[in-house]
Amino acid sequence: MNFKKIFLLLIPLLAFLGMGTMLSNIDSGHADELLEAHGLTNNTRYFRTSNKQSISSFLHYLDKYYANHQLQLHLDSNYEKKQVLVWANHTVKSLPTEEGRYFSPDDFKGKVSFAVLGPATNVNLLDVQNNKYVVLGQNYYSVIGEFKDYPQVEMDKYYLSTGIDQPTAEDQLRNYRVVIDGAPNIIEKIARHYHAKLHTPSFVKEHHRDRWSVVPDILLLLVAMLFGAGGNVLLAILIERQAKLTHLHGVLLRNWVINQSVRLFMIEGVLGIFTYIFLRCHAFYSTYSSLIFTLIAAWIIFIAVFCITIYSLVRKERKIVKPSGKF
Repeated sequence: MNFKKIFLLLIPLLAFLGMGTMLSNIDSGHADELLEAHGLTNNTRYFRTSNKQSISSFLHYLDKYYANHQLQLHLDSNYEKKQVLVWANHTVKSLPTEEGRYFSPDDFKGKVSFAVLGPATNVNLLDVQNNKYVVLGQNYYSVIGEFKDYPQVEMDKYYLSTGIDQPTAEDQLRNYRVVIDGAPNIIEKIARHYHAKLHTPSFVKEHHRDRWSVVPDILLLLVAMLFGAGGNVLLAILIERQAKLTHLHGVLLRNWVINQSVRLFMIEGVLGIFTYIFLRCHAFYSTYSSLIFTLIAAWIIFIAVFCITIYSLVRKERKIVKPSGKF
């Protein structure tokens, strides 16, 4: 393999890395918005109630009537302004953490509450044998994760899991702003049950205004894909020129071109796998399936562009060369 081909193979590698990076930027930007919303979506609404029932009773109600509907709660304390209680009856959206992890469904089912901290959280912490605990009065909450630091997002809150049998569910519901994410009709039914008026959180309104903010990243992703496709056009031209220098004819020439092409496809496949491993270790993705799909789609497009270019060059050569031509 000559230096020209090695140099040109850097183009699809850079294209893979560029597309993966832009995809990570899109996911990270979306994650920033989710972090600002404490991990909730645009369906989120909130209400307040004067009902004196406990949070545990409220969760009993949700579990009894809406167990088959995906719901997520964030209860903002009226008194501990930086404290948020989290509950969900399904797998919650993955959020980027610097250390540890975000809450999972099992964290809401047991009798022990856990904590996830923002990078700027100012709360009483106890460090025992490399394990952190949030200390609130006589209660200790094991810290299972810490969010990444995003300067544009206020991250000075701390999050505690809650559940029917957990100590965080003993407080009265009226002491919290009930932020609820789920199907709009279900949220309306729950609010009516508590004779409460629904409101739209500010982050939802802001997200609707900024919904086109990912367009530049998408355009750069497409540019990176075109860059990689252009590299394969140049590789096809290079292989076609090398084919002329082999002085092979007929089946032998065709087999040589096929062999060179298959080797190229395999090398680019390896580059795609390398890109996946590298970006998985150095970039954030809400789901790795989106990265896998993007890289596979790009690899297929690169192959298609290469094959079309080779086919066009062969047809052009056949038109130029005499019937006894050598290609």
